[in-house]
Amino acid sequence: MTGLRREAVYARIRQDILSCALAPGAPLYEGVLAETYAVSKSPIRDALSRLHAEKLVTVEPRKGYRVASVSLVDARELFEFRAVLEQHCAMTASEQASDADLAALDRFRTLGEWGEAGFVAYNRTFHFAVLALCPNRRVADAAVDLIEQFDRLVQLSVTVFDRRNYDSLLSEHCAIIDALQARDGRRAGKLLTQHVGRAEKRVMRALSSASILP
Repeated sequence: MTGLRREAVYARIRQDILSCALAPGAPLYEGVLAETYAVSKSPIRDALSRLHAEKLVTVEPRKGYRVASVSLVDARELFEFRAVLEQHCAMTASEQASDADLAALDRFRTLGEWGEAGFVAYNRTFHFAVLALCPNRRVADAAVDLIEQFDRLVQLSVTVFDRRNYDSLLSEHCAIIDALQARDGRRAGKLLTQHVGRAEKRVMRALSSASILP
């Protein structure tokens, strides 16, 4: 088993957790995972150890591994941290990004090829595109790592969406794009903070009624 193969196993399990293919709270058995991903138990153990360090997996004495539950406390902390990072990235991007890079954000004014079924991917890609314009790579990379963990929150809450939710979110994204293209960093940062705050309310409302919560 090469290092590259081990990395691929880790990446697949991590993505399955973030996409909720492996549901929050679900038990993780090394033998079952090895069979599912067609590998030996060794790379599975390595992946689970790494995912435990990332707090995506928990360890229960004498019971083994389990996909980490999504708690309201964790969600609130993630949203609070995200608001700070994204606001900073938006403000600096509005000052230093090129005109061409800012103009390229126009592709996010509609769901386009993503469609409603691909909303989670669309939303992630939009926020990644804004973060990519931040000249401080340490801050941007930290924000990217954080937003990847939001896939679970969005996936769990998207089932309560209706057409109005999608229209509202697109309008919010368009307003953020307008502010960035106008190089109004303060307004872009404020809009992103409000955008994250509204997302937090939607997610909390959905998670509060989710049976998977501890």
